Amino acid sequence: MEPEVLTALFNIVLIIALAKVFEEILAKYGQVPVLGDFLAGIVLGPSILGLISPTESIKIIATLGLVSLLFLAGSETDIKKMKRYGLMGAVVGLGGVVISFISGFTLGLIFHYTINESLFIGAILVATSVGVTIKTFMELHAYGTKEAYVIVGAAVFDDIYGLLVLAIIYAVAVGGKGLAGFFTVATAFIGLGILIMIYYLTEKHAAKIGFLIKELKTEEAFFVFTFIYGLFVAIGVGFMNLNPIVGAFFMGLAFSRMPGIDVFREKLSALTALMTPVYFALVGLTLSVKEITFNFNTLSYVLVFVIIGFLSKILGCAFAAKIFHFSWREALIVGIGMVPRAEVASIIAFTGIALNMVSQETLFGTMLLIYSSSVLTPILLKHLYSGKVSK
Repeated sequence: MEPEVLTALFNIVLIIALAKVFEEILAKYGQVPVLGDFLAGIVLGPSILGLISPTESIKIIATLGLVSLLFLAGSETDIKKMKRYGLMGAVVGLGGVVISFISGFTLGLIFHYTINESLFIGAILVATSVGVTIKTFMELHAYGTKEAYVIVGAAVFDDIYGLLVLAIIYAVAVGGKGLAGFFTVATAFIGLGILIMIYYLTEKHAAKIGFLIKELKTEEAFFVFTFIYGLFVAIGVGFMNLNPIVGAFFMGLAFSRMPGIDVFREKLSALTALMTPVYFALVGLTLSVKEITFNFNTLSYVLVFVIIGFLSKILGCAFAAKIFHFSWREALIVGIGMVPRAEVASIIAFTGIALNMVSQETLFGTMLLIYSSSVLTPILLKHLYSGKVSK
């Protein structure tokens, strides 16, 4: 076997191994495991050791892992719960999305970033990752509360909003200006329409599709062909200027009630656990702290970026919750519970990096926001539930 192939394989295994070690350490101390993946990339990348650089082989495995993750996330989404808390979750999620996007976009313009990067900054602040919030609710025996249910419902819509915002901004960024830009954006919207149609038909006939696949005789045919179906759709929308992860999520959602989906999820979960750390480590590998000039302007930007990341979600979601007659304490719990960022924020930031439309300073700010929000959210929620903050 060629030395280049062995080296590439060794690097991928090293990334996975170190990521998993850091995941275990962070999980032991009550932190979100995905932070360990970022940390592995930072340690192995140019910021610290400089052992591994982002190669095409790493990017391919990372992309497959990311698509698998979004496919799995879609398949685990409970459509019935989405309908039950639909209106409340949609409004609360939208409140956070609108305020976060406008705040981020404005921040970019104030600090003299381009329109495209400012759009990406707004998009980065949009999506919530409430895994740490749900874990905190469980530890406080508060998971059955109204606030917890609303956060879960809002988080589902929040991810959908985030992916749709990414799809639109991706099309705008790739398309550029003029007639070519118009056709690129138009193609993306046509692609989104086709995706919605495929989703509707797949969801409607999921049982029949599952039955036909189960009739195949080869080993693991049900898992393999269901996965291939989703991959083809994800890649197809990618050729129509949408990010493939949007297609993967919607296909997972379409199959979420297919008979036998539990078996599929179990197998896909194992595959995702192996490959997804490569993607989030890749985000860390891409960060080069040495390229950042740490002057007053940079430090001010990163600090304001993190502060706005917190305040935009708290204010946007809390005021939206007040529409449904939440007390101020309950609304504040919802707002704080929606603060954490993780997977989708890093996905959007890395997409911008890949398109040369997001700076190292913005990526650094994103990483700080992910870490600080994951650490501080449980502390703030526990403080609120302790009764130290009155209604």
